[in-house]
Amino acid sequence: MNIKKEILKKIEEYNKIIIHRHSRPDMDAIGSQYGLYLLLKENYPQKEVYVVGDLNQMSYKAQMDEISDDMYKDALVIITDVSVTRMISDDRYPLGKEIVIIDHHQNDTDVENVSIFYKDPTFASAAEMIVDLAREFEFKITQEAATYLYGGMVTDTGRFLYLNNPSKTFELASYITSFNPDIQPFYDFIYTEPLQKRKTKQIFQNFELTDHNVAYRKNDQKVIEESGLDFHSISRGMVNQMAGIIEVPIWANFTEDVEHNVIVGEFRSRGIVIVDIAKKYGGGGHNHACGASLKDWNEVEDILKDFDERVVENEKNIK
Repeated sequence: MNIKKEILKKIEEYNKIIIHRHSRPDMDAIGSQYGLYLLLKENYPQKEVYVVGDLNQMSYKAQMDEISDDMYKDALVIITDVSVTRMISDDRYPLGKEIVIIDHHQNDTDVENVSIFYKDPTFASAAEMIVDLAREFEFKITQEAATYLYGGMVTDTGRFLYLNNPSKTFELASYITSFNPDIQPFYDFIYTEPLQKRKTKQIFQNFELTDHNVAYRKNDQKVIEESGLDFHSISRGMVNQMAGIIEVPIWANFTEDVEHNVIVGEFRSRGIVIVDIAKKYGGGGHNHACGASLKDWNEVEDILKDFDERVVENEKNIK
């Protein structure tokens, strides 16, 4: 039995399903989690299906459920878009009877007692994996489900800029758009912002360069407070302020998280694989878009040195 059929078998076996994803969700985390939730509600109306986790400004219209620990008894837990324990939102997932993970990142899982670990980095997003499963299972797909799944695909590919397998991604994008996702309102939500927020972004226009043109910003708590923006808008939202510069092959955004006593790093590159460096510091993600939570500003300096060395290595390989 292939892994997709094994997942379907688990879904059909359980009457209660609880879906998790990573904390501080981006749209792919929300899209894959909430899209799967809507698919299961539509195709198995007799089942109890719940979604849990923290919310932020990237959550679109999704709402999470408030459930007690007792609800996990005899439940199937499905975790999307993440496979490492420290990043899973709502740490009650071990209370479920069985765990299924669906993730497109390159990290291996450290979650214990996983029944099915479906990992496939050839997909550009977790939402794309859910679309592929929905097509395989011949699920009925509502407009609302299509909107979340398409949204996850669009945002995690950077509007189809970062692709692992373009033909597969565009084939699945074509498939999900046949269910009429509410594209324009979603785009308005994701890609427009208040004038004051746009003006505030000017604070983050400046950046530093290493010896080998790795661009970086360090955002301490003072800058965060002065900006008036939420953490996600600064950490992930500002990293690509440094993108698109010919001389800059790697760029990184470091943001102080005083609540969790870490420095959250978001890393991007053009044509240079950097995910192994992120993994070295306990993070992970994609080849050219990844991140890690660092212990302090000294560790920030260490990873910048590693990025610099990677640029030099890449230049030698090109020559």
